[in-house]
Amino acid sequence: MSALIPFEFDLPHRVGSLAGEPMIFHCHHYNSSLQRTISDAEYIDTAPILVGAGAEVAFAQLTALFRSRKLTDVAERKALASEVYRWAGFGTFDLASVSITGGSVSTTNSHYAAAWKAKWVQSDRPVCFFASGWLAGAAAAVHDQPLGAYSVRHAECMATGAPACCFELTRGPANYAIYKPVGVGALTEHKLRAVPANSHDESAILSAVATLPLTGDMNGNIDAFGVRLTRHYANYYNRISFEFLAELVKSFGDEGRRIAAELLVEAGRVCAFNTYGGVMTSPEWDALIRPNCRSREDWVFGMVAVVNAFGWGRIQVTEVSESRAEFVVHDDYESLGYLAMFGEARYPVSFLAQGGAAGLMNLVYRAGIENKPALTPEFYEETMKHPHAYQARPLTSRAMGDEVTSFEVVPG
Repeated sequence: MSALIPFEFDLPHRVGSLAGEPMIFHCHHYNSSLQRTISDAEYIDTAPILVGAGAEVAFAQLTALFRSRKLTDVAERKALASEVYRWAGFGTFDLASVSITGGSVSTTNSHYAAAWKAKWVQSDRPVCFFASGWLAGAAAAVHDQPLGAYSVRHAECMATGAPACCFELTRGPANYAIYKPVGVGALTEHKLRAVPANSHDESAILSAVATLPLTGDMNGNIDAFGVRLTRHYANYYNRISFEFLAELVKSFGDEGRRIAAELLVEAGRVCAFNTYGGVMTSPEWDALIRPNCRSREDWVFGMVAVVNAFGWGRIQVTEVSESRAEFVVHDDYESLGYLAMFGEARYPVSFLAQGGAAGLMNLVYRAGIENKPALTPEFYEETMKHPHAYQARPLTSRAMGDEVTSFEVVPG
């Protein structure tokens, strides 16, 4: 069935997509940390955002996929939708019991529940917001209904100690926000910048990473680089981040914008610490990249070459040393999403990219990543929260109309 999943990777732009939806690699640390950042904001109602964003991307993608395959049989549609979900690393769903009037679905394989338990042991409430929305959007696409035709209730969750994650779909009205899908967005022609000489062949690294078996196993898990990956929807991350930002600005003005930005950048640092750290301490790194690392700067260039296969856009490091670095990102997915969803931004919005740039510099120049330290929460605090930890400052923003997004990274 995976052969029927027409994933495409646009190499010049470093953007991957499936049926018009951009899809990118992120790990369980970022997925759960970003969700917790948003869901813990008790002063705003975030559940409709988190669920609605999942419904948005699932509906758009599956509707386009069924249309492109000329797939009209409901059973075949359900099978293909379930396969996309498994392939992407979200876990497993059997949609057989979902009819045009709704139905109940349960699973013992849920990425978000497993991620929550891995990081925080147990939750006092269900955490599978994305899965809830994905189910509602998938049901609408399968049965040729409009987005929002089904409400969804997440009745039980393994993150709370239940034996399975259980969901109930009911024919309308939607109990989540309805958003207009925006697809990949408007890509640009990349005018590449000069980069310092280094010991890596980026094209070879891209090819090597592309051949790794980074798709869901029979339980819908992608275990690689010491983390659990998902090939997630860029517009899911964008939607939940930017709607969260908008709600805080609505409630608290510029102070709300500052708070939201700090929280979202922090989620990016968590991502860098765990994902980049996991990659650079993995057997895959030791086999493919470490043999060519002759300096600390080479560790930065090597990691950026790997990330350029993740679908986040094209990243270039135009300057790097222990005292200063400059990261340039062409068509970063956050800017593409913001422009498509809201138009030109009044301030930088590439929060993941900002946190990621700072996180990478801290790993290479402060954490001694070459010695394979244990990536514990305590080590995160010591490395990333130190007074002299590296900080990234936006220089330009594609979302604000600049040609590229770029950051200066210096020690605090």
